[in-house]
Amino acid sequence: MRNSTETEDDIPAVLTIRRRSFGPLDPGSEAWWRAVAAEVISGRWLAVVDESDTVLGAGRARPFEQAWGGRHLAMGGVAGVYVDPAARGRGAASVLMRGLLERMAGLGDAVTCLFATAPALYRGVGYEFGGVRPRYTYAAHDLRALRALGGRLRPRPAVVADAELVHSVMRADQVRHRLCGPRLPSVPQWREQLADEQAIHYVLDGQDGGPKGFVAYSLADSTLTVTDLVGDSAPAAAALWGVVASGSSTAPTVRAYLDPRDPVALLAGAEARHEVRQQTWMLRVVDLVKAVAGRGFAPHLTASVQVRLHDPDLPANSGTWRLDVSDGSGTATRIESDVAEGPAADAPAADEPVADEPVAAEWSAGRGAAEWSAGRGATEWSAARGAVEMGPRGLAALWCGWSMSRLRQAGLAAGGGLDDDACLDAIFACTPFMTEYF
Repeated sequence: MRNSTETEDDIPAVLTIRRRSFGPLDPGSEAWWRAVAAEVISGRWLAVVDESDTVLGAGRARPFEQAWGGRHLAMGGVAGVYVDPAARGRGAASVLMRGLLERMAGLGDAVTCLFATAPALYRGVGYEFGGVRPRYTYAAHDLRALRALGGRLRPRPAVVADAELVHSVMRADQVRHRLCGPRLPSVPQWREQLADEQAIHYVLDGQDGGPKGFVAYSLADSTLTVTDLVGDSAPAAAALWGVVASGSSTAPTVRAYLDPRDPVALLAGAEARHEVRQQTWMLRVVDLVKAVAGRGFAPHLTASVQVRLHDPDLPANSGTWRLDVSDGSGTATRIESDVAEGPAADAPAADEPVADEPVAAEWSAGRGAAEWSAGRGATEWSAARGAVEMGPRGLAALWCGWSMSRLRQAGLAAGGGLDDDACLDAIFACTPFMTEYF
């Protein structure tokens, strides 16, 4: 069994496997499927084949940008992973996933994400649960009342020519709030979305320096579904929510995919009603050096800690690394290329030495802003008892804000001590989310 780059000649075979795995596609869904295939067929779509070159399965890694700490990393969005029923249980899916990891590394992706349809398979190649895609349900009349906060702002219907505006508003929002997890569609992708007549889009274009914002939603079965809503001020967001909920008499329910800390929770006169649902997604670090260099970190944190990684599927990540963070940026510097024998990647942790006491730190107010202080006005963490050890699953969970105490409890980390744990928790603290399924 081996991996092979997909070509147009393979599309009928992959569609057959897709139908056998998930059922047939309706005409509209097949048109979307073929559009995605055209996007990834130039190297981001792999097949696993047998000795006779028969396609046994396929998967794609779409080229996305993903926000981490308000900065944007190249992210491979893995989806469309199919294996023919007759080939299951023979390792074809694992061969395919390892091939996709190697391909994404070669193409320059820093991280990769996917939705957790088969967690055991994806954990086997280093993915771990990272964040959620939450959906909140509101009574439309509660959101319609926000129109008063919008004052005289009047959003207008968006057109394809607004793609650059929408892209810039979304990027600015992710940077401003130092968001972690959401995808940033490209300008061409926004052109495609704005051309979709099945969706509804409105914008505030900031004329004369005024507020900017946009909203994307749909209406079906008396329910409004919001997929994106960004406003650069409270009046802008309120005006956009007012447009969405203006038809509350005929569409009484609004379902919205939102940041768990979206300000609508602070603006609306009522809490989300009925149900709050969420999907989980998984992440894996593809290139540690690139990922750390490209991520945003807390701007007032200075930190240094050693981590020893065991990554058999992407050995360039293996070794002992020093992670340094200061002024909102970070670096990963290799200390040792050859990893000494230690716990197997992501195996249950053995007894490890711990520091007697955690690093002391206190809050202090300086120059008008609160910051961690342990000398010289900022925390200077350092590793005291050797390197923390983990595999790719532990690294993925840490990257997404899981605390070191939880990683140790789950057997995903060993070594180091309490001061190392406090350092890593401070570096990677975040609450990641996505609003879009891919």
